[in-house]
Amino acid sequence: MRRYHHIGIPTTEAKPGETHLKHLKLFVVSHEKSEFGVEWMRFEAGAAVPDLVRQVPHVAFEVADLASELAGREILIPPNSPSDGVRVAFIVENGAPIELLEFTDPNHPGRRQHSKMPI
Repeated sequence: MRRYHHIGIPTTEAKPGETHLKHLKLFVVSHEKSEFGVEWMRFEAGAAVPDLVRQVPHVAFEVADLASELAGREILIPPNSPSDGVRVAFIVENGAPIELLEFTDPNHPGRRQHSKMPI
């Protein structure tokens, strides 16, 4: 099952409330600050992120099994763990980036517990 998690929108403008993630060369306004799950992303020049993610908004879904969701898909960013308790990967769907998140920690603070709408 997939569940909507957030939409990530790239920007070149600083946004109120953004956090600088130095190791990713990224400024981000967390989806947790938006009742609609909007995440704003501003990348530094040297960020190791594909142009598709830098330029095109992505939709993110929480999934139960990341490996099975990736099977047969065009992988844009391979599975990685940006923080303890979560694994993420990006795929390409009809030319658009899609983020898939698997929470290995059911109490991870990034989970959208209140979003129960299955997709």
